[in-house]
Amino acid sequence: MRPVLFLTLLLSSACAAGGALAQQGSNWIDPPAKSDAAPAGGERAKPAAKSAPRFEVEPEAGSRSRRAAAPSPARRDMHRQDRTRAAEMRRARRAAIRERAREENHSHTARMHRPAPPAANMARAEPDPRFSDWAVAARRLSLGYLDSVSAPNGAMLSAAPRFYGSTVRFHGRVMTTHALLAEKRRFAQRWPERRYEPHGEPRIACDGPSATCLVRIVHDFTAVSPARGARSQGVAELTLTVSFAGGAPVIVSEASRVLSRAGA
Repeated sequence: MRPVLFLTLLLSSACAAGGALAQQGSNWIDPPAKSDAAPAGGERAKPAAKSAPRFEVEPEAGSRSRRAAAPSPARRDMHRQDRTRAAEMRRARRAAIRERAREENHSHTARMHRPAPPAANMARAEPDPRFSDWAVAARRLSLGYLDSVSAPNGAMLSAAPRFYGSTVRFHGRVMTTHALLAEKRRFAQRWPERRYEPHGEPRIACDGPSATCLVRIVHDFTAVSPARGARSQGVAELTLTVSFAGGAPVIVSEASRVLSRAGA
């Protein structure tokens, strides 16, 4: 009896161990040797369920970034205006360069075609042969006039008409000989004692078209009025325009200015 009982216990233990090993099969890591082998019990293995499709976020994020990077209409207008201004500036620069080149070319052409200056001996105008005679006559008339101013009142007033033409510009005012004599008379009464002496030779310049000579005489002057107890003394410049238009030389303009006064 005992051997039979012991064999029975062994068989029971083996069955129990086989069931335990069957229950632990789910923990195997290695797959079966043949994947298409039919499972026990005659049932066909069901195909593995397909995993749900995954939706990537990158394309959506990329589209959002592209939409964010896309310029707005206002920005596009600004870019278009900037491009227009840049194009206008380039055209203006090119036009300025062309204009400068054209001016330089024109200047170079003008210099190339500029006529040569005349020779020095040809450019020098020959002096008018009348100037020599006019200068002598104008000098004589001017010194004679200055000497007459130093004469007594009666002699000065009687000699005055022969020095002047019919009209005279006297210190900027045009007047007749009669009006000029009245001006001289008032001057003689204010300064009855006068003395005018030239400094050196007069400076004379003659002009052919107007037939005149301009005479400048620097002179000392002394004017005294005993009745008023007044005295004027210094250096002045007398400027006379002598005309030869009528043949005989006459004074047609007179002016003077004081250069310095004694005691000033």
